[in-house]
Amino acid sequence: MKEALKLYGKYFSIHLRSQMEYKASFIMTTIGQFLVSFSALLTIRFMFLRFYEVDGFTFPEVLLCFAVVLMAFSLAECFARGFDTFASVLGNILVRPRGAVFQVIATKIDLSRLGRLLQAILVFCYALPQSGVSWTADKILTLTLMVAVGVIVFTCLFVIYAAICFFTT
Repeated sequence: MKEALKLYGKYFSIHLRSQMEYKASFIMTTIGQFLVSFSALLTIRFMFLRFYEVDGFTFPEVLLCFAVVLMAFSLAECFARGFDTFASVLGNILVRPRGAVFQVIATKIDLSRLGRLLQAILVFCYALPQSGVSWTADKILTLTLMVAVGVIVFTCLFVIYAAICFFTT
C-alpha cells in the first residue's frame, strides 16, 4: 500500500508539472470550470427569486446541498476521470504489473477541475452560516461523510461507464 501511494504521488507530481507547463492555459481552464458550474448556481438563484421556498427548503439550505454535491463531483472528476479514456488504454493496462484501477486513476489527474471545487467551497462558506442549522458533532460528521461518500458514488459511476466498454469495444 505504501509503495502504491508513493507511486501515485509520483504520478501526481508528473501531472502537476505537465499542467503547470502552460500556466495561462491552466488558469483559463480552471476559470472556465468555475464559470460552467456558476451557471447552475445562477439557475438556483433565479428559481428562488421566483419561489421563496421549494418544498420547505430555503435558499441557503439548497445552497448547502448544492455545495456538497458539487464538492463531491469536482473531487471525483479531478482524481477519477481517467476512466473516460479506459476504452483507448484497455489493451495496455491489462498487461502491466499494477492493478488496472490504480493505473486508470493515475493516468489522468485533471487539476483544472479544481475551479469547480473552489466554487463549491465558496458556496459552502456562504451557505454554512446562512442555513440556520445548529451544528453539532454528529451533523459535522454527517456533512463530512456526505462529501466523502459522494466522491465514492461519482467515482463508481465513472467506473460503471468504463466497464461498459468491455461490451462495446
